[in-house]
Amino acid sequence: MEKRKLAKIPREEATDEMVRFSERAAGTHIVTTKDIEKDLLMVTFYPTKGLKEGKREAQIRTFLSKNDYITQDLSTEKAKWLMGSFEGLECIDLYKYHWDSKNRKNIWIPNMFFWTDADLERMKKFFKEWSTEKDARDWTAVTRFQDMVKQKRLDERHAKETNPIDALMETVKEIPDEFKNWVSDKAMSFSRYLIYSTRSKNEALVHCTHCNGVTLVDRTKIRLRNNEKGICPLCGSSVTIKARGRMPARICDRRIVSFIEPREEGFLWRYFTAYREVKPDGKTNDGLFEIVRTFYKFAPNGTPCTSSYEYREYKQTGIVRWCTDEGYRESSYCTLYPGNLPEAWKDTPMKYSALEILAENRPSEQIHYAKAINRYRKFPQLEWFIKMGLYKLAAHLINEYHDGAFGYESRNGVRGLRKNGKTIFGILGLTKENTRVLQSIDGNIDELRLLQEAQSSGYNLKAEELERFYKLFGCNTTLIRKENRHSTIHKICRYIEREGSNYRVGERGGCWRYSYMQRKERPDIREERLQNCAKDWLDYLAWCKELKYDLTNMFFYFPKNFKKVHDRTAAEYQAVQDKKAAEKKRREEERIKREAEVMKKLLEEMLKENAGIDNAFLIKGKGLILRVPRDAQEIKNEGAALDHCVGAYVGRVAKGQTHIFFVRRVEEPDTPYFTMEYNNGRVIQCRGSHNCGMPASVKAFVAAFEKLMKEREEKMERKCG
Repeated sequence: MEKRKLAKIPREEATDEMVRFSERAAGTHIVTTKDIEKDLLMVTFYPTKGLKEGKREAQIRTFLSKNDYITQDLSTEKAKWLMGSFEGLECIDLYKYHWDSKNRKNIWIPNMFFWTDADLERMKKFFKEWSTEKDARDWTAVTRFQDMVKQKRLDERHAKETNPIDALMETVKEIPDEFKNWVSDKAMSFSRYLIYSTRSKNEALVHCTHCNGVTLVDRTKIRLRNNEKGICPLCGSSVTIKARGRMPARICDRRIVSFIEPREEGFLWRYFTAYREVKPDGKTNDGLFEIVRTFYKFAPNGTPCTSSYEYREYKQTGIVRWCTDEGYRESSYCTLYPGNLPEAWKDTPMKYSALEILAENRPSEQIHYAKAINRYRKFPQLEWFIKMGLYKLAAHLINEYHDGAFGYESRNGVRGLRKNGKTIFGILGLTKENTRVLQSIDGNIDELRLLQEAQSSGYNLKAEELERFYKLFGCNTTLIRKENRHSTIHKICRYIEREGSNYRVGERGGCWRYSYMQRKERPDIREERLQNCAKDWLDYLAWCKELKYDLTNMFFYFPKNFKKVHDRTAAEYQAVQDKKAAEKKRREEERIKREAEVMKKLLEEMLKENAGIDNAFLIKGKGLILRVPRDAQEIKNEGAALDHCVGAYVGRVAKGQTHIFFVRRVEEPDTPYFTMEYNNGRVIQCRGSHNCGMPASVKAFVAAFEKLMKEREEKMERKCG
């Protein structure tokens, strides 16, 4: 619609008859209609409130064509346009709704009254094609028309955003079959199971989900334990062993996998969710669907410029399509298809990054590869780590993209990575020999720290020892030092492996219980046994040290039947701790008792001099006495009897930070009634059963006590003065 042309149409005013009619009009507006030209209708709204005040100007007028509408605000001289529909305008309400409680339904009452029947007929004729026989309200057809226009406007706005996205997505190619095969064989290689069911004592039927083979096996020759790792006897692939009777209804493993598509400028990074469902009968269901597409271009200085899109519902329309990426939470960590990487970024700053080597050797590990772009630009030595076979360290550098990824120099030596090292040995903080040790096992950041700690203590740690030690004790840099142990690492590891072969395994949550591997692969359950044994052994050593055992004696350092000795030593240690706690409690109670006796004497001295109180602390006419607790246990019993928290004040009473007194009835001096806290010359609180408030008699007693104590303190101050 041409707004300038519409604005020049003269503004109409209400007639004298309309002004007179407004005095008895029940609605909020009087409405007139007028044909401006063919297929253009003007609807004018006069507020009855303004008409009653003698104002003839209309409030708004709306121009309606066959495919559009627009409203002019007539409250200002300048042309002010409103795009909302009648139901969306704040200045008018077509109907007033009233709840009919008798019939239990809403009743609508029109707020708008057409001035003449001709005005109403003109409106109905104009919107005839939008009306139906079931329409009971005058404005239903208009509302239906405006809803159509609003949807059309919304579609046009959406099209401005979606059409460029659709055009860009049309340039994306189909993913190759090689990528799909790689996802199944490499990225999801961890999700292979050997499901067994026992047929007899020494025989079991096994089903491999990878080769789909079924065979009978001799359990005396093949170890079958739920959640342990093993080898399929049919295809020879690494599998996780599952007992059919202990499996859930389904196991669901998944990975975020990515594929880089080469383009004329930069490349396209595509993220997919790959999942595999495994049922107890061995049937599997694989799926692969795309979730994010990120287009990369590079500035002349190598800075990446990206535009990202995700596949999701578009603006609550119910339509699932490619939309602007708002930060998909799982598109960061992923596995990366290495097959076409050299070709994909041969003309980009990433061509020498060697990430294809990392992706080839860590096919099922989820790494934040997108961070590798900035990491490689700021730390090109990342290429060294990958080409040296230090893939775990390279993944750590990529995932921990901040300066804190590098270490620092501590009192015990260099930990972590030194960013400013000139060579790989300087960055690692290792000698050439120890660097080769780290290479041989593809050590991670924790194994690097262990090697650094051993090097600083002058201990030559072998690759096998390092690997075994880390698998059992993790990054325990204290135990790795010679001065903190009484045997060699080899003997310690051999002892744990012997004693922990059948050790207890604790629950690690529901997902591990069912071996769901949604983020990372679960380790062999045998490793959990050994790690639990190692942890308990370290606890055992700490107990022995506390119990003054001679740990240089291998009889104590490496006890036989460790589980039994561990439990016995734990009981001995706990008995010693209980004895210490009891002694501490006794000393605390004695102190509280002494404090209570001193306070009682002081209170007696203060109250003896008052005429209204005798030696039993009786205030005449009130029938109450004041008692000092004998010990800490009596304070706790008072709290338990009255169900309040005075028992928690024992520590503060012992330290002299506050004072507790018992308010009792004369006839029941040993029965808890009210408990009073007194500190700094005033009563802090006085509570009865369940923290109830004080009755009048107790209030008077507490007020009298507080007054007497205050007078006593003033008298003592005068004597001192």
